Amino acid sequence: MTNPAGAVAPPDIEARIYRKMLLRVVPIIMLGMFISYIDRANIGVLADPMSTDLGLTSAAFGLAAGLFYIGYCFFEIPSNMALAKFGARRWIARIMVSWGIVTMLMGLVQNEVTLYIVRIMLGIAEAGFSPGALLFLAMWCPPRMLTKTYSMMNLAVPIALAVGSVVTSALLSMHGVLGISGWRWAFLLEGAPALLLGIYIWFRLPNSPREVAWLDESEKAYLAQVGVQGEDSSAHEFKQLSAVLRRPAAWMFVLLYFCMSIGYWSITYFLPTIVREQFDLSDAQAGFVSAIPWAFSAVVMLLVARSVTRTGERTWHLTILQLAGALGLAVAASTGSAVLALVGVSLAAAGFFGSLSTFQSMSAQAFAGGLAAVALAMINGLASLSGLVGPYVVGVLKDATGSTDRGLLIMSIFFVVAAVLMYVMSRWTDRVTGGLGPVAPSPTAEPSVLTRR
Repeated sequence: MTNPAGAVAPPDIEARIYRKMLLRVVPIIMLGMFISYIDRANIGVLADPMSTDLGLTSAAFGLAAGLFYIGYCFFEIPSNMALAKFGARRWIARIMVSWGIVTMLMGLVQNEVTLYIVRIMLGIAEAGFSPGALLFLAMWCPPRMLTKTYSMMNLAVPIALAVGSVVTSALLSMHGVLGISGWRWAFLLEGAPALLLGIYIWFRLPNSPREVAWLDESEKAYLAQVGVQGEDSSAHEFKQLSAVLRRPAAWMFVLLYFCMSIGYWSITYFLPTIVREQFDLSDAQAGFVSAIPWAFSAVVMLLVARSVTRTGERTWHLTILQLAGALGLAVAASTGSAVLALVGVSLAAAGFFGSLSTFQSMSAQAFAGGLAAVALAMINGLASLSGLVGPYVVGVLKDATGSTDRGLLIMSIFFVVAAVLMYVMSRWTDRVTGGLGPVAPSPTAEPSVLTRR
């Protein structure tokens, strides 16, 4: 193995770094991601009792679920620039404390309007955590380690959705305790872990590899030389935003991520509803069955990450997974069998999660230095509007037709578009970055049209 400077790296140095990071850094980020997705998606499990108490239609519920992404979208870039200025430890801690408090406020909403306001506040509070975590972990990884590291972080998401469905459903049994509805108890109790983890992060999370004692000097030097991202004191400057906005590649990544995630968010918020429709279950029972697609997704994510890391190939992995997602949603929308519908939704969820970590490593490689903080936030933030559009469209069509089938069929089309874009962008990224190997592209290479200003 060689680094960009041509020096031979010790054969076990990446393995040593990965083992140490896996013990000291990744679990903290995984736990944060786990809590994050419980707190943003628990509203899907609580949809029926909340809608009954607050008098919400399916469209109003879909809008409330999606309004999270209004605040989330517009505060992603400023938040990530602030992380670059103040450091990962301080800023990630601030994010977690804020969203923990707002999640607890969700248990106090009294009507449709206050629900909309608090969901927007939750998006603002949580903005910056996901792209900040991506940027932070990229500081600890050579290119070939990045997909595996991101997979460990993202493994927390389907686990959170699976466990969250079960835990949130169980909390509904607290209905009437102290005269409080079960869905209110769920929000009040599920906001506390974010608050507590934020306090822990303030004291325990390092800002970068160079300040930890558990990496030796050779490991720190190796990361400084070949790491996907390093610290950049200019990352918070406005010029970085202007530079990213002028790059066609950034907008292509936004469009791609929007198309691959719109179906996923529709599934996330309406899965318990879909399960109730197909299996005729209670709210609590639907929450338990809803865990199945997320558990399956976690297995697929690990298998794909291992395959991509071993082979160094990502174009066909990513493209086929998007097509699998399209097929899954089409099956779920068109079958008359409850079991086949659940299989289809599971396949669609696995198509998204199986490709997520490799997609994120691809976008992290494509933007270097100070550009990365802005680019990752822009891609994650603007594409997150899919979380507003998807659930709202599915909700409107459910009100009009009485079923989620037509909405799911429309979402399957987005997976097909994502497959085409994924093929194009992964081929381009491999060409301009040198792929997943440790050797950087030649500095004399002709710039691509996607990166020209």
